[in-house]
Amino acid sequence: MPDTPASDPNETERTLGTRHWPATFSILIGRVSTEDSARILETLNALRAQKGSQTYEVIIADRLCDAVTELLCVGYPEAQVIRCATGTSLPELQALALVKARGDYMVLTEDHCVPAEDWLASILEAFRVAPELTVAVGGRVENGVCDTALDWATFLCEYSTFVGPIRCGPARSLPGMNVAYLRSAITEIDRTVLLQGFWETTVHPIFAQKGLILYLSNSVLILHKKKFSFALFAYQRFLYSRYYAGLRFNRNQVAARWGMCALTFALPPLLLFRIARGLFMKKRLLPQFIRAFPYLAVFSLIWAWGEMVGYISGPGDALLRIE
Repeated sequence: MPDTPASDPNETERTLGTRHWPATFSILIGRVSTEDSARILETLNALRAQKGSQTYEVIIADRLCDAVTELLCVGYPEAQVIRCATGTSLPELQALALVKARGDYMVLTEDHCVPAEDWLASILEAFRVAPELTVAVGGRVENGVCDTALDWATFLCEYSTFVGPIRCGPARSLPGMNVAYLRSAITEIDRTVLLQGFWETTVHPIFAQKGLILYLSNSVLILHKKKFSFALFAYQRFLYSRYYAGLRFNRNQVAARWGMCALTFALPPLLLFRIARGLFMKKRLLPQFIRAFPYLAVFSLIWAWGEMVGYISGPGDALLRIE
């Protein structure tokens, strides 16, 4: 059973220039998955099996409040469960979990991701070797649900960029479900920014503007293990694309919005090319890509459609529906 992190914030305060060991981890999870919803139990079991002596707490902001919630409360005392309203967005859930967190590192993952047995130790090591101004560490993502072509399509559509091997070092982007932040860096971000959208699209650019460093490590591994139905993934792909495009320009930038809308016609082949090129360069998963191609072609069309709607009509309530 994991120990509880120290309650005195002065004991765990961390600055960019001074890093203290041993460290404590606060693992923040927004529970939103309506399919494969019990996967979070595997997440927590994998945390219990971590190698090393890292001390951690788990904070789960839960908008489902179902039978699995009761299992979490009874069977996993190391997890603090925050019951939230059904319409709470995922960034809001993460921000609510952050308020309760007491660790040196804020580790963000999702309710269907299962960490490798050395996950926390690898995060700590990545921070140790990273440049001085590093504020966030991310790692590689591998597919943990490999039964069907649809399973491969849903994974590659989202995470092909972070399939290993990945180049270790400073990076422009990190996977939002396999990332750890220095406490001092993330808690300095204004709460309104944390609530605006996913942290990789709202918080990471702020770090970059300040000259702070995002760091990728091939050793920080997590498995993406969500069994999607075709309908749910197609809907989620549309929602995320609409949300993303809807935030890129304000309502007064009419010419820019319509210009980008026109460019979305070129998006499907571009997306497919990027996935194929990335896997070819890594010399990995090309048979799986070919097998998944029909689904990927459909998802790329849905992706473009979502962006088109976002440019024309804005994000709407897409953020509230994303899981």
